[in-house]
Amino acid sequence: MSKKEFLLDQLAVCRNIESWIKPLSTALEGLKVEDAIWKQNETAHSIVEIVNHLYFYNERWLNRFKGEIPTEVVKRNADTFFEIKQITEDHWQELVQKIDEGLANWQQIIEESTEEKLHEQIPTFPEGAIWWEALSNLCTHNTYHIGQIIFIRKLQGSWESKEEE
Repeated sequence: MSKKEFLLDQLAVCRNIESWIKPLSTALEGLKVEDAIWKQNETAHSIVEIVNHLYFYNERWLNRFKGEIPTEVVKRNADTFFEIKQITEDHWQELVQKIDEGLANWQQIIEESTEEKLHEQIPTFPEGAIWWEALSNLCTHNTYHIGQIIFIRKLQGSWESKEEE
């Protein structure tokens, strides 16, 4: 399996293909804004904060992959969990659509990419990482937070599974 095929498989599982995990599309399916902003306690993240965090990093890395070096400095990872106190159902649904479109854009750009590009070092990235490794880690990051979203939904009672997990 090429790195390109590997990444396309991982992105599909993150976005909308069920495998060992539920994809983000399933994790967010039917979720209403009142449940998206719910927090178990003040130190926990809401689902909307997690989705904002995922959207931030997926878009940041997609733009980097396209050759746009990020100018916004992220001092603390915690700063990317953007809290939204007032959010409408329409705004929530727009965010769900934006994160799905972002993952679809990843699938498209990897599909159009060459295998050689995936083995290149990431320009101006201090760790000396290569693209396919960083993108694999991005997918792992996505799946970690998908699990959190499902766990939060189970805690609040908004998770309706058709089958036993």
